[in-house]
Amino acid sequence: MYTVPHPAYMPSSPEYLFSALAVDYHEGNVTYHEQANHWIQITPDVTSSESGFSIPSIEAGTSGRVNGLAIDWLAKNVYWVDEGYNWIKMTNYTGRGEVVIAEVGIERPSGIACHPYKGYLFWTELGDRYPPKIERSTMAGNNRITIVDGLTEPRSIAVDTILDRIYWTDNIAKEIKVESSDLNGNGRRTEVSEPTSLGVFDSIAVDETYIFVGGSASEDFMRYYRKVSPNELVFEYEFGSDIDLYDLCVAGPNIQSQPVTSPCDGNTCENYCVSAANNNHECLCRDDYVLNPNGTCSIDASIYYHPPFCVIGQTDAISIFDPTILHHDWLSYYGVDAYIHNFFSGSPPYVTTALVVDIHSNLLFLADDLRKEIFVVKVKGREFRVSIHKYNTGQIEGMAVDWLTLNLYFVDYVNDSRCSLAYDGKGLTCKYDVIKPTAIAVEPFARYMFWTEETSPAKLVRSDLDFANQRDLTDIGLQKPTGMTIDLKLNRIYMVGSDSKVIYSTEYDGNNKQTIGRSKYAAIDITNYQDFLILAEPLGIFSGMVEAIHKPTGEHEGSIMLDSSITAIAIADESTQPRTSPSIQDEESDSGGLNFSVVGGAIIAIIIMLAIIFAVIYNIRSKRTNTKSEMSEQNNLYDNKAFVVDMTTTKPTKRPQSSGNTPKSKGQSTPSGDTSSAELPQSSGNTPKSKGQSTPSGDTSSAELPQSSGNTPKSKGQSTPSGDTSSAELPQSSGNTPKSKGQSTPSGDTSSAELPQSSGNTPKSKGQSTPSGDTSSAERPRSLIDKPFYRWKPPSNVLEPPVFNKGK
Repeated sequence: MYTVPHPAYMPSSPEYLFSALAVDYHEGNVTYHEQANHWIQITPDVTSSESGFSIPSIEAGTSGRVNGLAIDWLAKNVYWVDEGYNWIKMTNYTGRGEVVIAEVGIERPSGIACHPYKGYLFWTELGDRYPPKIERSTMAGNNRITIVDGLTEPRSIAVDTILDRIYWTDNIAKEIKVESSDLNGNGRRTEVSEPTSLGVFDSIAVDETYIFVGGSASEDFMRYYRKVSPNELVFEYEFGSDIDLYDLCVAGPNIQSQPVTSPCDGNTCENYCVSAANNNHECLCRDDYVLNPNGTCSIDASIYYHPPFCVIGQTDAISIFDPTILHHDWLSYYGVDAYIHNFFSGSPPYVTTALVVDIHSNLLFLADDLRKEIFVVKVKGREFRVSIHKYNTGQIEGMAVDWLTLNLYFVDYVNDSRCSLAYDGKGLTCKYDVIKPTAIAVEPFARYMFWTEETSPAKLVRSDLDFANQRDLTDIGLQKPTGMTIDLKLNRIYMVGSDSKVIYSTEYDGNNKQTIGRSKYAAIDITNYQDFLILAEPLGIFSGMVEAIHKPTGEHEGSIMLDSSITAIAIADESTQPRTSPSIQDEESDSGGLNFSVVGGAIIAIIIMLAIIFAVIYNIRSKRTNTKSEMSEQNNLYDNKAFVVDMTTTKPTKRPQSSGNTPKSKGQSTPSGDTSSAELPQSSGNTPKSKGQSTPSGDTSSAELPQSSGNTPKSKGQSTPSGDTSSAELPQSSGNTPKSKGQSTPSGDTSSAELPQSSGNTPKSKGQSTPSGDTSSAERPRSLIDKPFYRWKPPSNVLEPPVFNKGK
């Protein structure tokens, strides 16, 4: 048996911080998370006599908040919890791709452990909106249930594979504890109890004889307690003030026993083999692939760019990238261009002032201030832009979608208006009751729209999605608000402005206003993904930055530099556009831990109610039959003709079919993708007073563009002059240079495509159906490492891993 890490194995440089580790006794390797670089790395055999070794990275896309690792030594897999991204993932020892094991209902996962012989995975949830608890699933993430609740701060967990018990730490107001139970959460008892004056417990491990805990007080410490005598402290060691203990691990031949035949011996799994109960195994495919019956994996052809992905408007392109690359400030060493994918570009450039994605309908909407049009693009296949709205002299500063009713909302800074229209451009409705609106967000479950107005002082305003019940919520600490985003889980709104680096936040009613950290530069737009805010920060005409801020702490969490300015940003992921309300998801997630007696009682009650209902119906029908028989005999009012419902001629009602892995929403079917061959209506209107200068365009693919005249609108940024103007009538402009939200982005062809149909401002209804998705089988391009593009990992031919010298 040995305990790791040994100080000589790990570099002492202050930029390294190892937040979690695990050991495979038989392979002799140590797997650890390196927080500064957001890596999970695995060493070769540390027990060998080799004088030095390189340490490869098996995962480089963590949030940096990985506090627990677990090793399945039978199947050679690594599991980890990520508190920043709120998920549990796994990969194998080679690190070729990864799999999301659990994501829904995960909020602050902290500790993780496994029992490969039983096929069980355990993890602790610190909770915030969810209560603290311990959950269990199979090693493949199935059959997930809550087995322990009534906890306060369960930071870590360990499994005794000999006694088939789990041990965990819990820090409460009056004491710090180690508790244990069997693998089902029963037989719960306290193993160690100490006063809080002795510190807090952060990590735990067990072997045949001892319970090992690591914690922090005036100095970090490690303590051994004997199992057979709870509260008997056997050994304690305090580290110096310059050493922080984050995790500890124990490994040995008994607690990681190796059978003669492992469950994955001779398996046919193409991607991953995971341990299951009774020496069986299950096959898993890496993210974005589907499992075939024979264990092989096929790429999911129903998607092109799989979420999560971030979309940005730049001066030279609309680009897409995986948001996890934001955590690598040193990414420029490897070349950021390898991980930011040009979604579309062309000439003349586009001046994108706003963009938004509907991940379910597979559509990207963008407002082009050069052509004064709103375009829609089908993400899958990157089909050409289709114009769904022309706004002549206006200037659209913000857009949002209601993905439940398929409606687009936008605000026009010049015309002092807020508008909505269907995804196909029909049913335009506008209200001219706002003052210089600059950003908009939609909450489809509460049926709210929010927007900011550039008044003095600037303010946040709310109304219903049908434009009714408008009310000012609060003054915000910005003079020039430029972007906003909604966190549906926290019920909070986040806002940024071009005049400040401070991020402001408030609740839906304008109360509990807060500041959430500071960005490096003033931001022009903002979106959010999991526990992070993602900001678009233009640095001039030829450079820009995308920055990540941790919502709970306001800390800077990484950034990437761009070689062109940035004008707008949006995230595409089902976590930000769920099909059901997050509150309903919480209830469904918590339902997994219901006590059997509660479920059984409910089932019995339902059976009794059904029996009573059937008895009443039978009694009523019997009485009616008797009455009808008497009337027939006495009064001859009925003949002997039978009234029969012919089910063979009754036309059945076809239920709407869902497709893909989209979560089922109450009364809502899955929206569609295919947008081929439909004629889209063009809208036009009067030309109100404009705010700044329009920029001449280039080739518009035979599309006639509206004419603008008069005063030029003030826009939020600088537009880029165009080139060729063949086959198109271009807008004429004169006057002062506009204040534009950003730089122009290139255009492309605007040939038509069919879009999902929707009408008006239809509210969410219980029986409303929406079109279904396109599942064409075209393969998407692969990244440099033959993985879906957004799964970031340093290329092996570029990354030179550190070489550590082993000590004795």
